[in-house]
Amino acid sequence: MMPLFALMLMLTQTAECLCWLNQTDPCYAALGHKLNLVMVLDASKYDMKIRKRIHNNNTNDPVCRVKYGRMKDCDLYSNRPEVTVINGTLIINRVIRADSGNYTLTLNHRSDGTETSTDLQVNVEAPVGSVEVSISCSSSGAMRASCSSEGDQLLYSWTLNGDPLMDGNSSIDLHEGTDGNITCSVKNHVSHGQTTISLKPCSVLHVSLIALGCVALILILLFIPVYHTYKKKQVKSTAAAANADVIYAYISHKKKGEKKKTESLPTADVEYVEVKPQKKRKERKEKKDEEVQYGEVMFTLNRSNTHLQPQHECIYSQVHTCNIALSLGN
Repeated sequence: MMPLFALMLMLTQTAECLCWLNQTDPCYAALGHKLNLVMVLDASKYDMKIRKRIHNNNTNDPVCRVKYGRMKDCDLYSNRPEVTVINGTLIINRVIRADSGNYTLTLNHRSDGTETSTDLQVNVEAPVGSVEVSISCSSSGAMRASCSSEGDQLLYSWTLNGDPLMDGNSSIDLHEGTDGNITCSVKNHVSHGQTTISLKPCSVLHVSLIALGCVALILILLFIPVYHTYKKKQVKSTAAAANADVIYAYISHKKKGEKKKTESLPTADVEYVEVKPQKKRKERKEKKDEEVQYGEVMFTLNRSNTHLQPQHECIYSQVHTCNIALSLGN
């Protein structure tokens, strides 16, 4: 049998958890790590029984019986090959959260048949993960250090250049101009971790923020005139397109020299013509260029019976354009 002090030394060197089933304090086990539960030092003298309390009626709780240092009829750790008993010590190579609970160990002495029992509370906690520290600055120049990590039941502590600061919080406020090395330590019942970073005055950070603000302002000022120029070009393009609209003229006509007659005449047809703007042309006699618009007009006159007098043909031209010469065929 391995001496007790040798066993404890081995567990300490391998960072394994060691608990006694007859200890008064709770046993804390690291999730996913190894747990050693010492039942007795000499297993050859006892028949042992381990029961985990789950229900109020102990008769329904899972039980694991151990004889001669080996597990027999064990429904507590069924289908878990990582659990075994060696020399009176229950070994769980990979702890799961379901291992938390209250355990009762019952010992039957083979020599006289006496029976004794002890209880142990086992708590499983996730170990501390990686520790990260961040620094934020306020507008007044004060700093705040924040610490974060993963794990269960975490406790925080701070030191600045080796001197302890306020404990118990994941963040801490620092005075303006504080510099040096700040350390955040995180621990729980099964593990611990820490991280150290170098502090920089917030003024340096303020200069960087001001520089970034100036760059943003310059970009905005450059963007405004470019945007206005672009909008003006769009307006000019729209106006040029509007000038190319189709022009309709309302035209009617009559022959010269004819007088008005009292008889009512049939209503003359109304014609709408499409006048398309054309480019200026130079006249042969080097006259000043004028804007000329040409239109082709086709119309049909109402004609009455042969016994009626011929109708008057009237032409009225009303074209709402400036400097337009209208050329009519016919």
